[in-house]
Amino acid sequence: MFERRSNIIKDGSKLSFDYVPDKLVSREKQMRDLEKLFSPLALDGNACSAYLWGSVGAGKTACAKRFCQDMAEYFYQNNKRLSNLYINCRVKNTEYAVALELARLYDPGFPDRGFAIDEILNMVQKKVDADQTPLVIILDEVDVLLKGGSRNLVYQLTRISEAIKGKSSLSLILISQYSLASMLDEASMSTFRRANMISFSRYSEDELREIVRYRAEIALEPGALSDEGIGMIAKLSEEFGDARFALEILERAAHAAEMDGLAEISADCIRSGSSSIYSDVSESKLNQLDINRSLSLLAICRAIKTAASVSMTHCEKSYHIACEEYNVPAKKHTQFYTYVQDLERQSLIRTEVRREPDGGRVTYISIDNIPPKELANKIVYLLDYVKRGENDIE
Repeated sequence: MFERRSNIIKDGSKLSFDYVPDKLVSREKQMRDLEKLFSPLALDGNACSAYLWGSVGAGKTACAKRFCQDMAEYFYQNNKRLSNLYINCRVKNTEYAVALELARLYDPGFPDRGFAIDEILNMVQKKVDADQTPLVIILDEVDVLLKGGSRNLVYQLTRISEAIKGKSSLSLILISQYSLASMLDEASMSTFRRANMISFSRYSEDELREIVRYRAEIALEPGALSDEGIGMIAKLSEEFGDARFALEILERAAHAAEMDGLAEISADCIRSGSSSIYSDVSESKLNQLDINRSLSLLAICRAIKTAASVSMTHCEKSYHIACEEYNVPAKKHTQFYTYVQDLERQSLIRTEVRREPDGGRVTYISIDNIPPKELANKIVYLLDYVKRGENDIE
């Protein structure tokens, strides 16, 4: 039980999107921006603030954590100390819960009840002052906290440094998917000036490819994931621009390959990983296809087999064989192309036009969200048991 059947994974902990790598792909600018904003803290001990915003999986949390770890190392190398505290406000979603986390940074046994928020923050202020160590607090998904009307806490935290008399300070990094302009009061918002805002755009396909490649290098055995597999995962994640989505596919595909005893992560392992997270393929959607579109999809599944993609010409040949098997007159190329377009509109397949070495252009077809063999079995079942006797041939 729980035995590895092949050598795919070198260090499974580095497959998790919660793991913070030493290098953050395509987030060098944001790291430089954070360095500029926090130079007053590193050089003079002054309190700083930053607001990171952007869509899910855009690297906000990883950047904040990596930056704070790097900054703590800088302090250590210069014979100074720096404390960091990360709080996810979706988990700690009340002012009291956040304040309690702060208190337990200095007193792990701090009681759950018996103190007002102002009393807790007053104690934290005294601890930061007495500790003579700057503190940086990361409030992730802070919009969850603010939407509940918890605005006073952020204001109080921004003002703690003003009351500290020693060399300590309290700095804040707020992370959100949404603009905080309408959530913070004017006094708090003044701390997070426009210049303190760092935006994170969605990752492009090329950036996702590099993220997957780097994570595979540090987490998997050499040769466990091919360039084609890396590109396939990047393509699957491109719609969302979400590194978390890409890394979750990678993790699940790697485990699937190990369980199957494979020497390399196959295209089907990647499809299975994607399908377990998100899939547009449902039986009801398949049941709505007429017989020609069903046969076209079946033919594409059979043509692809375990490959990442195959040419339109290859799929069309397979379509003629499938039509012969089910005694259905095969349509000509123009009509088959129409079927392919219809299947793509329903998110059952994906097409891509590629330039060939001879200068020509060829349409390739791929199935992303489910292993073709599994999809073919579903279609055969529907053709044999559900669509039997139908005459809606177009």
